[in-house]
Amino acid sequence: MTDSSIRPIADGATAEVMDQVWSSVLPRPGSRSAPTPQATRIDDSRYELVDRPEPPPVPNGWYSATGSDDLRVGEVHPFIAVERHLVAYRGADGEAHVLDAHCPHMGAHLGGGRVEGETLTCPYHGWRFAGGGECVEIPYSSSRIPSRACVRSYPVSEQDGLILFWFHAGGADPQYEVPTVPEVGRPGWSAAHVFTGELVASLQDMAENNVDYTHFHFVHGRDPLDESTSQFTTDGPFSKVVERFDADGLTFTRFTYGPGIALLRIPEVATVLTTTTPIDRRHVRLRWHFHFPEGMEGAAEDVITGVVGDHGLEADRPIWAEKVYRSRPLLVKGDGPITEFRRWYSQFYEGREGWAS
Repeated sequence: MTDSSIRPIADGATAEVMDQVWSSVLPRPGSRSAPTPQATRIDDSRYELVDRPEPPPVPNGWYSATGSDDLRVGEVHPFIAVERHLVAYRGADGEAHVLDAHCPHMGAHLGGGRVEGETLTCPYHGWRFAGGGECVEIPYSSSRIPSRACVRSYPVSEQDGLILFWFHAGGADPQYEVPTVPEVGRPGWSAAHVFTGELVASLQDMAENNVDYTHFHFVHGRDPLDESTSQFTTDGPFSKVVERFDADGLTFTRFTYGPGIALLRIPEVATVLTTTTPIDRRHVRLRWHFHFPEGMEGAAEDVITGVVGDHGLEADRPIWAEKVYRSRPLLVKGDGPITEFRRWYSQFYEGREGWAS
């Protein structure tokens, strides 16, 4: 990462930069450069079909619980993620915590509880749990607190306006750190413009889209991409896709930090911190923070629409909702580095590497 990759836009250059972006990176608002794919609208949820294989399991990684501004001191935020009911809460000391949501005593949901100091109190019988998940008080009993009186606690990292939690199927400690984003809070850059939503899609299918170069033309109406204009590289749990759009060196870079966090940079236009959190194996929750340099906030709505609108994210939505996961796809020349991507992605499946290879 270089300073030039995150520099604010020069005064008066907005129109020129946006013309270049609309012609190369994003579809211009209102354009009909490609037909928007339509869902097949067949409700097969009631049936067990042989051509509906199971999607991949939930991979290990850092995911978003909520935004920092959405969880004030003393508040509790219940949510569903990684196939579980979870709660996030913020103690009196300002620290955020994420726990499994159901009390080990009688199974009440802790989302209805209250924060007392740095603990979360069950609404049913008043058992109090610390941020590490251990029960620290049973108010009506003088007996010793049972060793099994605990709920699973998830490591938390609060950064760049997000409350992230670490999930590992085997319960292992975090295996990497998510880098912070220099643009967040930096002079000359906007606060986050927040986009949220949910999709019917497996997490791996969404991530794989970024190295499926051919679909950009057929689904999004973009100029064809191939391995001569796009590069996919990896570094442990991190990966990077760089797309080159013209002879002058305009590039679009996507840094991926594990399966759930990514950073997109459109030089001089926007930096987008994206989190994609698996709700279960077939559904994901999106929280994307768009940051704009000085001079570009006036174009924020158009840029966001270009990324998530009819020719961006919305064009992918019906595809993901209806597709099935092919563990051994029939790939041909021109499909892009999907095999290399799956080899990299396999590290996030604890004992289940065959899903991604």
